[in-house]
Amino acid sequence: MAKSTNSVIANRVRTLKQMILSGSSNSVCVAHAAQQWGLSTRQSYRLLQRAWASIHDDVDQVGVDRREMTAWAIHQLQRAVGDALDRHNAGAAVGALRELNLLLGLGEHNGSVHRR
Repeated sequence: MAKSTNSVIANRVRTLKQMILSGSSNSVCVAHAAQQWGLSTRQSYRLLQRAWASIHDDVDQVGVDRREMTAWAIHQLQRAVGDALDRHNAGAAVGALRELNLLLGLGEHNGSVHRR
């Protein structure tokens, strides 16, 4: 297979970036890249990593409000839990719920946890 040009790669990263910002999970983005462009999982994750780096740069340049970013993170974690439950992936659901718990400070183990 021929190597993709820089413009093709840029278009693919832009597409994945739009998917992320519209609420698609990483696994949905990787599946889209593999299906639409015939990429391997590893290549798809490389493009996804570039898309996330672009989003991160955009956020740093704009200076997004902390409340707005927290609301977005809560929404994404809730969506991740829903996706995980739809796919019958209990481990992913628990992981997303754990992150949501840490972000919001819910539950009884907010402070230091003493383990024996």
